[in-house]
Amino acid sequence: MSAGVSHFFLDTYFKTVFDWDNKKIGMLIGSIGIISAILQGGYVRRATSKIGEGVMARRGVASCAMGLILLALVPRSVANDKANAVRLLQGAAVCLAFTSATVVNSLTAFASLQCDEGIDEDSGKPILEHPQLAKGKALGKFRSSGQLGRAIGPLLGAPRLTLVVLLV
Repeated sequence: MSAGVSHFFLDTYFKTVFDWDNKKIGMLIGSIGIISAILQGGYVRRATSKIGEGVMARRGVASCAMGLILLALVPRSVANDKANAVRLLQGAAVCLAFTSATVVNSLTAFASLQCDEGIDEDSGKPILEHPQLAKGKALGKFRSSGQLGRAIGPLLGAPRLTLVVLLV
């Protein structure tokens, strides 16, 4: 649902503000996917083993913040210089592609490293459970939480987004 809402919003936004057709919008969104795939395979896979999953996830979150700041600058820039606004948009797309390549994968790997045997609360002894089963349960809960957030987030954010769009 969130992907559909964001694509609808982006489609309307780009057509209204930049007077773009579907081809230009598709090229921008497609470039985010291609850049993300290249970064994930070429950089993230190699760098994560050197710097760790937590650091990589933080870099992705910082990149997301930078991308959102660049996106916030776009509306002001459109009125003055449309070419500069497009460059800001492209910069934001690269930042968000880096975020896409790093955050979810790094957090999932980080969560899997945090899994250990459960402790029996009564005896204080480790519960004898196959380690893969414990890790699978923990990762299942982690991924389910992410999916729940992606489902509920747009429902909670849509009224605010509508208000922002109406005020602009």
